Amino acid sequence: MGHGLELDLGTLKLRLGHGHDEWRIDHEYLAEDAAPNKARIKGRRSLPPEFKERYVIGGDSRRLNLTPLLADRNVVIRPRQPVFLLSGQQVTLYLSTPVWIQLEVGDPGTLLREVPVQRLSDTWFGPSTREGEICYAGRTQARHHVEELPRRPHRAITPLHIHNKASTPLPLEKFSLPVPMLSLYGGTDGSLWTQRLTLTREDQSDLAAVRIDRRPPDYADGLKLLAKPRQDPGRSGLVRAFSLLFGSSS
Repeated sequence: MGHGLELDLGTLKLRLGHGHDEWRIDHEYLAEDAAPNKARIKGRRSLPPEFKERYVIGGDSRRLNLTPLLADRNVVIRPRQPVFLLSGQQVTLYLSTPVWIQLEVGDPGTLLREVPVQRLSDTWFGPSTREGEICYAGRTQARHHVEELPRRPHRAITPLHIHNKASTPLPLEKFSLPVPMLSLYGGTDGSLWTQRLTLTREDQSDLAAVRIDRRPPDYADGLKLLAKPRQDPGRSGLVRAFSLLFGSSS
């Protein structure tokens, strides 16, 4: 006896079930080229026949809340082809990262766990093996026209505006997006967005001020706040060393 729920979102196939004083969770991942473009959710009047995890929780825990979140680490994104920003030029790149799904049950909610909608590999990002941090690794087409963006319900888009004031071209080989410090917004069209990041490379410095806009971007209609940042970026936004945003990683 019990009831369940099936959710297909991006590469994630999530199966949930609620029985007597327990919740069951099962999930698997599809290949990225096999992921559907639309989310699908379906109720079941039975528990999942197979499951990877079981959570014992007493009381009335039938209420289930699914909340999208951004990643819990920075995401290092590499363009699929080399990109160079010439001297004096500026561009806005639209970079997407997969979201996490937070599972809470009961009222008030009790956290079961978080499940990423896409399996990401780990990568080290920093100037050396001693200085840096563990991040997630990703790939991007580094699109710079908003009308070219594919609508994917499982990925959040971060506009990254870069101004190269230096006298030499800027190779955009990889980006460490500080997504734990960003808010997540949802549009009426089903798209997901974060605030815009702005980076300016000065002529005689290898440092750049990286700022987070306080307001959501204006690329989608009816944006609504879905999740606050996991980490507090501070009142003035984020300021990081240029070498950490576009640094070397192994």
